[in-house]
Amino acid sequence: MFNQISLFIMLLTPVFAYVVGAIIFSFLECLRNDSILTERDNITINRNGL
Repeated sequence: MFNQISLFIMLLTPVFAYVVGAIIFSFLECLRNDSILTERDNITINRNGL
């Protein structure tokens, strides 16, 4: 039989995995959106001939 600490760790492991995955996904999306915004700014500048 598991003691209470082992059971607590087993119950919280999926929660921690979900939170870490969400943080990594959010970080990667922020990096991707920043690069897209930079590309859009360059396209706008090139279209205006500046």
